[in-house]
Amino acid sequence: MLADLHTHTTHSDGLLTPEELFLKAKNCGIKGLSITDHDTLEGNIEAKELAKKYDIDFIEGVELSCFDSQNEYHILGYGIDIYDKDLNEHINQFKQRRLERAEAMTKRLNNLGVNIKFDDVVDKAGTSPITRPHIAQVIMDSGYVSSTKDAFSLYIGDNGPAFEVKAIFQVENAIKMINAAGGVAVIAHPSHFVTQKKLFKFIEAGLDGIEVHHPLHTKKMRREFHSIANQYWLLETGGSDFHGDRPNETELFGYEGVPLMTIQQIRKRLTRR
Repeated sequence: MLADLHTHTTHSDGLLTPEELFLKAKNCGIKGLSITDHDTLEGNIEAKELAKKYDIDFIEGVELSCFDSQNEYHILGYGIDIYDKDLNEHINQFKQRRLERAEAMTKRLNNLGVNIKFDDVVDKAGTSPITRPHIAQVIMDSGYVSSTKDAFSLYIGDNGPAFEVKAIFQVENAIKMINAAGGVAVIAHPSHFVTQKKLFKFIEAGLDGIEVHHPLHTKKMRREFHSIANQYWLLETGGSDFHGDRPNETELFGYEGVPLMTIQQIRKRLTRR
């Protein structure tokens, strides 16, 4: 009875529409699902009816991008009110900042001799917030690299010559915003990206849970994060982080996740607020 609480659709940087994702989940035997697109709630709007159609327990989700202290962190929000005014206002502002960031990165790429067009990046993203994978796709489609992985390693990775930071949005503010929207806040794939010192700082700021189970996590990491979650009475979540175009994702989808009862544990935590 598996629940995958970390998936992406065409509303951010995934390859599948919400319905295609639900159909794939149904075929893989997944019983619980959350769509956690990057900085957008659009996929959740369609999901309510899809959950009924495919008989899958669905819980609203989002993955908020945070950038502070020269590092990027992602905070998952579950059970949020997808119509919350402040959350939607933040998302709209962040979408505009992503647009400006993509334009700046395109100019840097042009200066490096990678002559892609900003309009092509916008077209690639469609109505979704522009992400680096969209830029990577355009670089590849234009013949400058043979894979999106190469686009990241050569140009737009965190230390790449065309990299541009996202808007400053602190983790503590993301936690407060998710809680204010009626949801629980969970640190996504802490892996080696989040130091123990930082993790305890986020817990003190009101973090509700840790994504213990993720493809990036070794068995040792999972034991350590489980221990911390147990010590601080935090929720333990997990998922495949499915996008549809990454190595081994097909094999992981339907196997990487958490027990279905985790969704009920999240809902119980919400009712205690």
